[in-house]
Amino acid sequence: MIVYKFGGALARTKRGLEALARLVAERYARELARARRSATKKPSEHGLVVVVSAIGHTTRQLTRAAELAEEGKLHEAESVLDRIVAQHEQLAATLVLEAEEDLFETFDEIAGSVRSLLEGIAITRELSARSRDAVIAHGEEFAIALIHALLVECDLPVHIVDARVVIITNEAFGHAAPEAAMVAERALALIAPRLRRFEVVLTQGFVGATADGVTTTMGSESSDLTATVLAASLGAEEVVIWKMLPGIYSADPELVTRARLIRALSFEEAEEIGARGARVLFPSFAHPLMRSKSKTVLRIATPFVAGARHTVLTREIASATRRQKPLAVALEEKLISIRIVSREGKELLDRRARERMQSALATALARWSTPAETVAIIPRDTRRSFLIGFDREFYAISDGPALAAIAVVVRKGKSEPIDAALTAQIVRSMRSFHLHVMLPIEQSIVLFVNESEGRAALRKLHHDLFET
Repeated sequence: MIVYKFGGALARTKRGLEALARLVAERYARELARARRSATKKPSEHGLVVVVSAIGHTTRQLTRAAELAEEGKLHEAESVLDRIVAQHEQLAATLVLEAEEDLFETFDEIAGSVRSLLEGIAITRELSARSRDAVIAHGEEFAIALIHALLVECDLPVHIVDARVVIITNEAFGHAAPEAAMVAERALALIAPRLRRFEVVLTQGFVGATADGVTTTMGSESSDLTATVLAASLGAEEVVIWKMLPGIYSADPELVTRARLIRALSFEEAEEIGARGARVLFPSFAHPLMRSKSKTVLRIATPFVAGARHTVLTREIASATRRQKPLAVALEEKLISIRIVSREGKELLDRRARERMQSALATALARWSTPAETVAIIPRDTRRSFLIGFDREFYAISDGPALAAIAVVVRKGKSEPIDAALTAQIVRSMRSFHLHVMLPIEQSIVLFVNESEGRAALRKLHHDLFET
């Protein structure tokens, strides 16, 4: 059994959607042939689950519409929604679908649901995390309606299973976590029977629901997590994440022209690269596969280059040498350092305030402390929520410089210290930059430099570590 996940960037053009349909049709035919040859095996051991993301920038546009509604600008919010509908209709029109009229009616129904939510937000002038999730989850509904119509046009026996009845999550709106046992139970009850009927199962990524049926989302790029949690639940042999590029690179190819494709990574290494700022995969995408101890293989591939090399991810990487080596450099921008100094009376903080303070500090990318002060580095857009944990009666707070973080992700043993020679090489590369601090974090060395120097420092490190 195979899980395919298609990203929103791939599906935003006619060419991408036609590639999607071709890939699904070809894989379905292979799985059907395998099932017929394997009469002694369970039919559910073969089949195809397709996970789709919102197309293009739909999620971002829906977020903007919700924010405009909160500001009382309902007319502007509805104009954004109208543009989203028009974009999907224009894309559908390029495909010349027989069911175009029915599809456009579905688009109108989805838009009507969004419109009702926007009206409620505009009336209350309140955009809670729960309301935001309810709005932006409609991006995947637009996508799944269009892709379903396309696959039906290709004479594929496709069946939609709404992710909100399968991907059961906690109530952490905006960054909800799937409840593995409940997801497995629902997947076996609602998806496996469809596979036994040799249907292609189509579902949304990114979106889930609480056990009470309240819509949640799991965070940017979390369609990857949808694919892997379903793969773990159904015992898939392979997950393929289809993207514009064929895999994970030694740096962002848009920033470093000589970035190299990494052919093989462990799940843990790929998660580390994602967690350090490379927005290639959702940072915890592999957790379901690692927890289940499955033998699932994950590939990242592109349909646009025939015979293109790609990245293969597995639980472990067989290595002929124990020598440490850098795998990738990743950049995270828009960071800020905050200095927090204790005032007299800090000991008067009650337990709840101390817990709130510690919770805030736990979210920092890096921090270091003395008994009198703490310096924390955080994403700039989280500053307001971060400081809620610090009562200004007890703390003096000042902002430091704008920073960027560059992580060098290293292949090494989990408890093994990073090699001193590699550390020295990194320090030499950074001699011409303002290096504020360098810290070993998990499988990486993370360097904090002035934000204005971040991209140049990334290119210099990549040149010295991978190009010479």
